Amino acid sequence: MHRSIRPAARAIMVAVLLLMAAMVAVPASARDWNRADDPLLDGVGLHAGKIGGMGLSFKFPLQWWLYGQATGGIWHTADNKRHNAGFEVQYLLRQDRALRLFVAAGIGYFYHQERQPVLGGDDVVETRHSLNSGFGVGVEMLRGERLSVQVELDFTHEGNDGSVTVFPQVGTYFYF
Repeated sequence: MHRSIRPAARAIMVAVLLLMAAMVAVPASARDWNRADDPLLDGVGLHAGKIGGMGLSFKFPLQWWLYGQATGGIWHTADNKRHNAGFEVQYLLRQDRALRLFVAAGIGYFYHQERQPVLGGDDVVETRHSLNSGFGVGVEMLRGERLSVQVELDFTHEGNDGSVTVFPQVGTYFYF
């Protein structure tokens, strides 16, 4: 159990460091979600969370007030295979020049297969699957003309053990 938590904790720590780096002060005149000539619709970035997925992430408008977010990642070594994919829908409650407030609902699938060598015998292969779902509230802030930082707090139903916990999600995006 200890070894399976470590990569997830590392991914979250990396996402938090990216979040802190993106919070560097940027002049307010450079930020605006509502520009008619450049509305910043589609984004690509990194995301870490239990329902939104961990890895490369894409954001795209379904309507002007409704966004989709698809995230996925693959990590492989000789003895450790991890895959995940997440999809989230974000309903905008408020959007001003540099801030979006939203409620979100999503689903994420996580797969982990680990080979553990056994002394004097065949290796043991342990496989775990988890289908997580949840909902919560989040905020996305423009930190430059095209860079944003997203933070969420979600109620997460973890499919592998059935528990419901409050879990944060973070991401950083570049809009084009």
